Amino acid sequence: MKKYLVILAAISMAACSVSANADPVTTKGGYEYDKNMLSNPAALNWNIEHCSHSGITPEVQEKLSKLMNVTPANVRFEYCRRILTAYAKGAIPYDDYVQFTRSRVLTASIARALRISGSRLVESHRQHHKSSGF
Repeated sequence: MKKYLVILAAISMAACSVSANADPVTTKGGYEYDKNMLSNPAALNWNIEHCSHSGITPEVQEKLSKLMNVTPANVRFEYCRRILTAYAKGAIPYDDYVQFTRSRVLTASIARALRISGSRLVESHRQHHKSSGF
């Protein structure tokens, strides 16, 4: 369980205020180790559960609710579930992880993990027009 806390702390830092000049939350080796630990469903579920109890401002919660298309009450859980699952699957490369934790830069992999990419909306809109004859 102690290692789970390390993973939780690393990911939770991504959602918290981190100085742009701070060192990466983890080394590349640590990132890979944590990613492998999260491949264990028990570790993943434990981290999602504990991450979802992290604090979030009402303003951020409201914005994420709209961007992620979830109710405000589900924002923390869904944020944690989506980010940690993507991390475990290797869908968030180390460099993107570092950029996000250091500068809160929303890279394409983070946007995909959170399912807030605008291109998906455009694509579904195009499909609707193709099927309706427009």
